[in-house]
Amino acid sequence: MSHQIIDTGNYKYILANHHRSRQNHNKSRWTINQNEEFSCFERMMNNSWVNNNVKGWSLHRVNGQNLVLGVSTRDEEVKIAKFVDSANITEWHGYPVDYRLSIHDKPDIKIIRDWFDKGYITKSQMRKISQGQGCDI
Repeated sequence: MSHQIIDTGNYKYILANHHRSRQNHNKSRWTINQNEEFSCFERMMNNSWVNNNVKGWSLHRVNGQNLVLGVSTRDEEVKIAKFVDSANITEWHGYPVDYRLSIHDKPDIKIIRDWFDKGYITKSQMRKISQGQGCDI
């Protein structure tokens, strides 16, 4: 089997192996373990960091800090994950993203603003992310 599914009763989360393999250079890759990946997903759901019920973004937070959760297709460390339910059937999967590489990977402004309101990012970081500029969050 190429993936494992976690069924919470409200939705399913797919731990997709193709975002863990070093052999597929066209895919970003998780560097955190599967439990941390699922926790990142749950943080997104619990905070409603979701847009149109089909995509959302999250951070890997440990001891009040945003930590690296994966590497981009360019092999650069990233701290933002994107989660999608592309079929809109409450079956999600996620992957690390570099929001600078694609406008589709940039978090929704209301989510970025909530990260700022919660003190997860600074005002300068909020501005840079929303404009697609690089910054270390």
